Amino acid sequence: MNSSSAFSETHSALLPAPATLQTEMVVGQVFRQDVLGDISKGWNHFVESGQIWAALIGIVVGYMLKSITSSH
Repeated sequence: MNSSSAFSETHSALLPAPATLQTEMVVGQVFRQDVLGDISKGWNHFVESGQIWAALIGIVVGYMLKSITSSH
């Protein structure tokens, strides 16, 4: 008996028999989610926390660095 067959025989005893496996099917779920409301809340937080200014400054500085370092 080689080592690979000994491995498979040893570990196959640890697996449940196929007859004991049970499957369940979820027929339907109801999600009450307001996608546009979530986007609006996220945008408002982005603006109120000042992250929009950091993003705009990063875009401007990145564009300036790109134009300085690129060769024409």
